[in-house]
Amino acid sequence: MKEQNPYTDSFKLMDEFNLRTILDVLLTKWHWFVLSVFLCVGGAYVYTRIVPVVYKREAIVQLKNKVKTEEAFNEKQMFDDSNNNNIDGEALIFKSRLLMGEVIWRLGLEIEYAADDGFKKREMYTDMPVRISFPDSTFSEPAFFSIIPLSESRYKIQGLADDPDGVMEYNFGAEVITPIGKIVVNRSSSFNKDWLNMPVFITCHEHKSLVSSLLGKLNVERSIKEANLLTLTYQDTDPDRADDILNTLVRVYVDESMKDKNQIMQSTAVFIDERLKLINEELGNVESDIEDYRKQNRSADLGIEAKVALENRSRYDRDVIDLTGQKDLIDLIQQYLHDPLKNESLLPANTGILSAGQEELFSKYNSAILEREKLRESGGDESPVVKSLTNEIASLRRVISQSLKNAKREIDMKLDYAGRMRLLEIGRISNIPTQQRYVLSIERQQKIKEELFLYLLNKREENALSSATAESNLHIVDSAYGAGMAGTASWVILFGALLAGLFIPGLFFYLGPMLDVTVRGRKDIEDNLTIPFLGEIPHKRQKELMVVSREKRDGVSEAFRIVRINMNFILNEQKKSQVLMLTSFNPSSGKSFVSHNLAASLVLAGKRTVLLEMDIRKRSSKDDEGNVLPGLTHYLSGRVNNPDELIRPYTGFEGLDVISSGPLPPNPSELLLGQLLDELIGLLKERYEYIIIDTVPYGMVADAQIISRCVDMCIYVIREGMMDRRRLPDIEALYTNGKLPCMSVLLNDVRYKHAGYGYGYGYYGYGYGKSYYGYQ
Repeated sequence: MKEQNPYTDSFKLMDEFNLRTILDVLLTKWHWFVLSVFLCVGGAYVYTRIVPVVYKREAIVQLKNKVKTEEAFNEKQMFDDSNNNNIDGEALIFKSRLLMGEVIWRLGLEIEYAADDGFKKREMYTDMPVRISFPDSTFSEPAFFSIIPLSESRYKIQGLADDPDGVMEYNFGAEVITPIGKIVVNRSSSFNKDWLNMPVFITCHEHKSLVSSLLGKLNVERSIKEANLLTLTYQDTDPDRADDILNTLVRVYVDESMKDKNQIMQSTAVFIDERLKLINEELGNVESDIEDYRKQNRSADLGIEAKVALENRSRYDRDVIDLTGQKDLIDLIQQYLHDPLKNESLLPANTGILSAGQEELFSKYNSAILEREKLRESGGDESPVVKSLTNEIASLRRVISQSLKNAKREIDMKLDYAGRMRLLEIGRISNIPTQQRYVLSIERQQKIKEELFLYLLNKREENALSSATAESNLHIVDSAYGAGMAGTASWVILFGALLAGLFIPGLFFYLGPMLDVTVRGRKDIEDNLTIPFLGEIPHKRQKELMVVSREKRDGVSEAFRIVRINMNFILNEQKKSQVLMLTSFNPSSGKSFVSHNLAASLVLAGKRTVLLEMDIRKRSSKDDEGNVLPGLTHYLSGRVNNPDELIRPYTGFEGLDVISSGPLPPNPSELLLGQLLDELIGLLKERYEYIIIDTVPYGMVADAQIISRCVDMCIYVIREGMMDRRRLPDIEALYTNGKLPCMSVLLNDVRYKHAGYGYGYGYYGYGYGKSYYGYQ
């Protein structure tokens, strides 16, 4: 059967992904997609109406660098404590609570106005119909209340502790004493008649919490490091308010920085004036002291004498140093000369401290050493010439040693003289009159004070110039401007909701069948079984056992007619009577429903048909008095011998006979194994063309397997959504092993939304109904 089906090879559930099949299934669920899209888009629309749009505003400022200088005392940085602008520090200053508090005070943000806008409350920043002021500077405590204009001159307050229901009426512009302080309510330019009896909601925010809230919406970050640029970003539901907050914050920063600079300059000017006055007095006193001293002592200028004495002392100091160095060098040469290890070594020449005669002796000594070495290489130590040179060298060493002693003695004499002269000059300097040193100290003080006086005069002029030309260290690159929206745009939310509305049911309907392991259509049967497929019975909403009739032409009735036709291709047409058995894998698979309606369909085709209710493990039908009707168990147990006593017309369907199961026996299997069953089937074959046997599920008990010996065809009923696909190989084994005769499969309770073939409701989409066949 599978080889004859052209659809089977193109639908491999385990190997291929058929997009067309999935789309066909999803299209049958279009109403769920519409509902999902409606709910998602509707929810998104409500969300966009409830949640206010958050606007993002930015401003860019540049911090100016101040030039550094090494001459700190010659530049005005001496009095400026902000030589280096710390960019990160300035960013923190912008986010300080002090600056934001000043912004709140300047813009009056502590009082918030709002109006009812249906889904949400709409904040009003510039278009509020009324304005509130507090004559006593501010409110005493946070509050929330509403003002309801009653006319162009009257209003009432609702929500305050002293009048929560708003009974009292007040005049616009008049002071009103309330629990939060004196207030004055005035109409604004936006007031009109539309605001009459419309509440305006007023929120008086607590200052600290409001500052924290606004700072949470502010972000300050460094844009370009080299350019010292700062980007100020603020997010708010009102773009005008966000612009005002950013621009006011920049102005407050400039004002605060200029205020600090002006205070520094004023303090500097006061300091310089005080110091100039004091130094001027001290300078006059010093000059008077010098004049008085010279008049009293009639002293000459001893500066020249002191200068000569100092120069002489310096000269003798140099002599002592030079002579000491010469003496030390002679000591080194003497040590070198008397060193036993260096008796035959050359002596240092051209030292610069020896006389010409001594230098000549050193040269002669070194020449003798060199000449002896040359002769020693050729003649050896025993050569007469070498011995003569050795004696000469020894004589020269003695002469040189004595010469060095004489030179050292001469240097000692010079050192003694230079030392005595040095002490003499020191004594002269110490004998300079004490009065001269006093004059020098006074003149030194005079010079210092003159320089300081001139310096302060210069600083006073610079400070005055700086005060006249003072400017902020902030340059505004861009005032507040729009930078888009902080949140997601409304159209994006709606579009996302549309996609979600399509995706959610699509995912559900796509994953549902994938996770469902039960049989969900004809395709599951054809892909996993080689058993001939007899047909499929559509789902029937009404809980009726018999749905086939002579007048009905609905999908279920037509399905049974097609099953009846397909049986003719499987059964042996040469037989005059056919015995059909219906079984299943699961209970409640619809065997009784299929057997009853299949039997009725055969009757409609003009076939003599009898229905055997051979599920003898169930209670049998009863008559109107509650007695069990005679049935199969009566005959099989020998209590009834005539089959005519068992056969009765099917109630509600003319032409169909039925034999009920009878009372529940204690030994069902033994009864079915008896020869009486074969005799009964033989008798019925003589009277009927079709014998339909409704049995128990195969495998649960042995009844179906026992009965199968008497049948010509076995119809295995599988109910969609009930049987596990993983059990299909067990059914295939029944077919391949020949356990059941002429086996075929019938799919019951088919919901075509699972079929995957694109056919609509009804059998194969042909829309059979009464009107089609002429019935009204």
